[in-house]
Amino acid sequence: MLPSGRGSRSRRRQGGARERLPRAVPRCGEDSPGDRAVAGQSTPRTVDTEIVVVGAGIMGVATARALAQAGRRVVLLEQFDVGHARGSSHGGSRIFRLTYPEQHYVRLAQGARLVWNELEAESGEQLIVPTGDLTFGALAVECAQALASCGVRHELVTGTEAAARWPISARATEDVLYQPDGGTTLADRAHAALLASAVEAGATILEHRAVTAIERANGCVLIRAGAETFTARVCVIAAGAWARSLLAGVEIELPVIPTRETLTYFRIPDPMSLPPVIDDAVPNAKEHGLRRPGLINYALAAPGIGLKAGLHHAGPVTNPDEPGTPDPAIVRWVSLWAAGRYPEVDPEPIVIETCIYTNTGDESFVLERHGRVVVASACSGHGFKFAPAFGRTVAALAGDAAG
Repeated sequence: MLPSGRGSRSRRRQGGARERLPRAVPRCGEDSPGDRAVAGQSTPRTVDTEIVVVGAGIMGVATARALAQAGRRVVLLEQFDVGHARGSSHGGSRIFRLTYPEQHYVRLAQGARLVWNELEAESGEQLIVPTGDLTFGALAVECAQALASCGVRHELVTGTEAAARWPISARATEDVLYQPDGGTTLADRAHAALLASAVEAGATILEHRAVTAIERANGCVLIRAGAETFTARVCVIAAGAWARSLLAGVEIELPVIPTRETLTYFRIPDPMSLPPVIDDAVPNAKEHGLRRPGLINYALAAPGIGLKAGLHHAGPVTNPDEPGTPDPAIVRWVSLWAAGRYPEVDPEPIVIETCIYTNTGDESFVLERHGRVVVASACSGHGFKFAPAFGRTVAALAGDAAG
């Protein structure tokens, strides 16, 4: 798995946050439990707070940050270590792009970039490496139309022109879209920066709190995690592939399907200078032994490793609690594709791993409120770039519920 990339300053802040417990705030009426938390206590206890966020992936930390910055008393619960590799938010890099075929997503990405800029200024770190991004095939034309409708700068070039400008192989007449505002998000650094900012604003982070039940009570929500019960005005579920089962306990149906996707890494010269690539040349599933054909090929820089590549939405349905294994058919296809698209790549994989997508039927996101329970899932495999902006959206929903 990839290294976390967190700085010592972030570690110090996180450590302090894990020792702190929130002060009690009365709000649940006569049914509110009376016990209070004591640090280090192993017997059953109740922790009272204003808002609980379940899940410390990218969406959870972004939401906790926004809530804390708004002056809310917030506790963020993580069932594993913060930054674990069992879900969707780990790893060293993600694609940042404005390049979508739908104007709606172009606008959302523009807004998210402004919040990333704020976080970079606050943290003093570069979190997005601005290389631009490239899109190949019919998708390039569709995306160019959406970008033009939104007034976003871009270039449509031929494959010959693209091969002359970047270390990329392309057919002479192939449509290639270049959008200069894209780049590579340094994902682990971005997650750590959001987490440190949340702690600085007053959020409490508690690891190894696996939530087993969520219950509505008299004017509040009870969140049970082992021997602890957290009593809150509002509960935000940002638990990725685990969200569906948690929400079922409060009779909220989340129509999502978790899949386990395979990621393959290769050696390549100067990867951080490469623009991320999206290519709609989808393979024939039967010919290549794939369970699903996937929607698009993609590749981007992997800091300290090389080139990270995958086949978007090609993985099988999965149970997030079971250990997953990479799909060798996807590895074979991605290796062939990378060798054909990158003349300088060594097509022998050097790292192979998996991550989990939590998918809606149309790859959209679910950000909605059901009384005192707020849902912040799913990301459908492309939500990382939007997280700091969506965190503010979810925080507003939670704030409305809290009153």
